[in-house]
Amino acid sequence: MDSLRDGKSQLVNTNKLIKNFEGCTGLKTGSTSIALYNLSASATRNGLSLIAVVMKAETGPIRFSEASKLLNYGFSNYQYKELAKQNDVASQCTVNKGLSPTVEAVFERDYGLILPKSNKSNIDQQVNIDNKINAPITKGQKLGEVTFSSDGNVLGSVNLVASNDVEKYSFSAMFSNVYVKWFSMLRK
Repeated sequence: MDSLRDGKSQLVNTNKLIKNFEGCTGLKTGSTSIALYNLSASATRNGLSLIAVVMKAETGPIRFSEASKLLNYGFSNYQYKELAKQNDVASQCTVNKGLSPTVEAVFERDYGLILPKSNKSNIDQQVNIDNKINAPITKGQKLGEVTFSSDGNVLGSVNLVASNDVEKYSFSAMFSNVYVKWFSMLRK
């Protein structure tokens, strides 16, 4: 139960799993004389989020019991495997004609899969990056992608993007760079 509008209204949650099921995050109960007792229940454990849907249960307690069985089955038999984390470095790329000779290629977004716990197959990752990366480069610019596969089957892919800007090596930048290096040598 929760109060709304400075206590003028109250909201009651009829989903009994909220208090009684580990990791329950909510969703919706409902019942009518024709539809009987229904429940969409959601829960998250160890990064794995599941939804169980029970329709036409004969009683309210039966819908909660059946939803618990479905969710427990999912958590017992499946796992979430994180394969890519947004902004983690996947590769270092050579930059042609840039003020910086390299730029980090980072994962554009998080990526993972729901896999059976019994699955012992290795997941391979193939990094594909364009060999001709020329400055200027803007942060977030696509540089390539990583493809994930298992037993020869492609599971998915994630873009690799530039972690930062790299300016083009111009005459003024070259002159400035030489000037800075020359003065730093004179100080030694």
